[in-house]
Amino acid sequence: MKDAPPAASQGGRSSLAFPVYGEGAVCGANDGRGNPAAKEPLVLIPDLAEPPALHRTAQRLSFAGEAFATTWRVRLCADPARFRGPDALRAACAARLSRIDAEMSPYRKDSDLTRFNRAAAGEFVALPALTMQVLQGALEIAALTGGAFDPTVLAAVELWGFGARAVPEGLPDPVDVAALPRPRWRDLAPGQGGLIKPHDAGLDLCGIAKGFAVDELLRLCRAEPGVTATLIEVGGELSGWGVQPDGQPWWVGIEDTDARAALCGWAVATSGDGRRAFRHAGRLYSHTIDAATGAPASSGVASATVFDPACWRADALATALIVMGEAYALQFATEHDLPCLLRVRAGGEVRTRLSPRLESWA
Repeated sequence: MKDAPPAASQGGRSSLAFPVYGEGAVCGANDGRGNPAAKEPLVLIPDLAEPPALHRTAQRLSFAGEAFATTWRVRLCADPARFRGPDALRAACAARLSRIDAEMSPYRKDSDLTRFNRAAAGEFVALPALTMQVLQGALEIAALTGGAFDPTVLAAVELWGFGARAVPEGLPDPVDVAALPRPRWRDLAPGQGGLIKPHDAGLDLCGIAKGFAVDELLRLCRAEPGVTATLIEVGGELSGWGVQPDGQPWWVGIEDTDARAALCGWAVATSGDGRRAFRHAGRLYSHTIDAATGAPASSGVASATVFDPACWRADALATALIVMGEAYALQFATEHDLPCLLRVRAGGEVRTRLSPRLESWA
């Protein structure tokens, strides 16, 4: 735990050890509302190279909406002398989310992603710039994690009932699981304005697109004249920039833990089996697919929370850590200096593990 001055300092290097108070959001929650912890929380505060600028006269405001079958919310601090008002910014945020959904949703028959997935093998499919950007990021994380994150698991996602296709109740036939296409992310070779559809490759960008959406809204807000700080939340993935007029960062609770983190130039994403899962014969099956088996991950990691300056990376890496399992995930996080928190099931209990980088924030 860290003791701290009541506001961000005005100069010098800062570890930004803020006092813990104020309204928070919850990483991993759909409604974006934080609730006070029953006991003193684990406080996580990242080191920053320099303290953020403090704007004491900025005013707080927020707006929200729905997208991707979930909710989104923007909280702002803005200089009233320069800020044009929220209406245009709200419209721009809603339009950007609609564009991402129209391009990358695997649930929409008219999306660009669905158009790619329905194309014939060997056909060149032109794709919009945003989709290509997300695909490049997905392939980057796939390579970094050795395929623990794989954007080509659409067939498995649908077979297990987590996609747009309706399936019978219960488990899929083992013969159908065995017949699933092998991981194909290495066969994807993005070119200028699109890529050739490999045989049996179906794209599912759900493990990265929501984080990318957070980054896009953050970019829009930071570019808006007069905005001095903002917290973006889309379906439980968050990114914070700047500090509030009282010097407070954006405090975020990590779902199902007593941890609270200061988001100031950082994003956070959680992946887990608390949502989008089903039980069969007493066993829990999560939506997180292990591409190596074509089945829901069974690593024992109930959830993974990852901090990164880019929310798209945090989003994808959280999925990868669940597939890796506790030991490899912590080894990976140590090697890559990744701040992360794992909730691991063992012996009927759930224990929390922090990576060395995240331990340094406590």
